[in-house]
Amino acid sequence: MIKNRDYQFWHRVFYSFGILLIVSIWITIYTENYLFLIIPAAILFTYLSVNDFRFIYFLLICCLPLSIEHQFPSGFSTDIPSEPLMVCLMFLFFAYVLTKVDQLPKDFFFHTIIIFTIIHLIWAYLATIYSQNSFTSIKFSLAKTWYIITFVFVTGILIKNEKHFRTFFWCLFIPLLFTVVYTLIRHSRSDFSFETVNYQMLPFFRNHVSYAVMMGLVVPFNVLAISWYPRKSFKQRFLIFSLIIILIAVYFAYTRAIWIALAAAVIIIPIIKKGWLKYFLYTGFASILIFVFYMGYHNNYLDYAPNYEQTIYHNDLDEHLKSTFEGKDVSSAERIYRWIAGSKMWMQHPLVGYGPGNFYNFYKEFTVTSFTTYVSDNPEKSSVHNYFLLILVEQGMTGLMIFTILLFVVLTRGQKIYLQTESKAEKNYVMALLVCIIILVINLMLNDLIEADKTGSIYFICIALLVNQDIENRNLLQRNYNDVMRKNALS
Repeated sequence: MIKNRDYQFWHRVFYSFGILLIVSIWITIYTENYLFLIIPAAILFTYLSVNDFRFIYFLLICCLPLSIEHQFPSGFSTDIPSEPLMVCLMFLFFAYVLTKVDQLPKDFFFHTIIIFTIIHLIWAYLATIYSQNSFTSIKFSLAKTWYIITFVFVTGILIKNEKHFRTFFWCLFIPLLFTVVYTLIRHSRSDFSFETVNYQMLPFFRNHVSYAVMMGLVVPFNVLAISWYPRKSFKQRFLIFSLIIILIAVYFAYTRAIWIALAAAVIIIPIIKKGWLKYFLYTGFASILIFVFYMGYHNNYLDYAPNYEQTIYHNDLDEHLKSTFEGKDVSSAERIYRWIAGSKMWMQHPLVGYGPGNFYNFYKEFTVTSFTTYVSDNPEKSSVHNYFLLILVEQGMTGLMIFTILLFVVLTRGQKIYLQTESKAEKNYVMALLVCIIILVINLMLNDLIEADKTGSIYFICIALLVNQDIENRNLLQRNYNDVMRKNALS
């Protein structure tokens, strides 16, 4: 009887939605106004959102590689459809918290990594209060909020373990592979020219850097996925072939930072397996401090000012790489130009910075003319090209310390999670997450990628997945302990 009622209900829903769709199509044809087609889609979207927001979440993951940056006449820009979906998921999360607070995974939200992530977000709010341009900082902080809520909190609720991760992988991988093939076909028409590389991935990626980094971040997941399927099976062969295609695309993206990051990732894997990652991080941190101190001591950095006439953009890859080592590459020289300006900016507001999102609004008055390049007018309004320095400038020393501690906790705790994980499949899964984060961290030295939907999203997702694996390990340990105690009690 109950099944018959359910059948009748869904029968009516199906025909009602079909009638609505047909009516919307006829009205659209009659009025030539395509907005009427949104009505049935909006109703279906709302129904699915209210009943189970998994659909919206995985739709967002599918859209990440395909999202397009749209600039409105007012100057406001957003990524469509990914950012509206993030906002939708944020409000759905709030509704979930209000209605199902007792079902929230408390172990997740009180985990050390999550607490530092929340502190990182709270400091962005506090830095906004002291911002030199409040409007820009408020927009930044709001975007940061739905990034963290969507990709950390919602991910933490929906993707609990390595098996759940497989759905996430395919939702991300197939659309990304489409953009890779699309870009390679377009690029092949110009014989994979280095000169035209920055435009081939439009409209899905802003430039070759974001395109290359997103591909690089997915490489560890691709390698992991190959291990999921039997040897010589169709899926395994497809994934191996896809990995080859992606690595070819990474090469033809001509992005030096991702080449270095992928090479470093291979070296990092045995370091994590040996449990030496902490010492590796200490060494890297000390090296950076020594380098910064040397450059600042008696203004030594002035000795490295480029020759304006010789520091140009090279259309040939060989010349481009050669000029990089000689310090005559314009992109590298322009980075130094902005890094110097950023360092001087920080000295003006050392504790709280200029406010989130405000580097571009103030940096030009702090530049040093001897480091000027022919692209220093910066028409694309790009940032400092070093995320650590960007936080230092916009959120002060406090903000940089919080983010650095967060990274250190994520990586060292992640290594511990890897070593404590017993299952080989889960160990490979944790390793893929850690390598993905390390690839991004290396790229943060030369780019600003955390607040970008295509790359920052993966970073936040990896954080949530590491936390859930840690909880899974603890639960397994507790179950094993309980089993031992029960056996002892019986004996």
